[in-house]
Amino acid sequence: LAESDFMSVHLPKTPETIGLIGAAELAKAKSSLVLVNAARGGIVDEDALYAALKEGRIAGAGLDVFAKEPCTDSPLFELETVVATPHLGASTD
Repeated sequence: LAESDFMSVHLPKTPETIGLIGAAELAKAKSSLVLVNAARGGIVDEDALYAALKEGRIAGAGLDVFAKEPCTDSPLFELETVVATPHLGASTD
């Protein structure tokens, strides 16, 4: 993460992957990191992600999944550095 500009998460949600990307991992990231999660909600700790974005420790995020869905209210939605979609990543129409 210390050398990555982009991280794209594409993992199944299992007991081993829940919370896999959290505060410790984001603390190691470059400030230019853009994290994309199009896998499953819960793999990325949304509170840790919000803190990293709010504090400018990472550059941005693209999110298609959330820990609780449907997600209609998240502090992440208020950040200009976040692009969020409502779990549409598999749609091609």
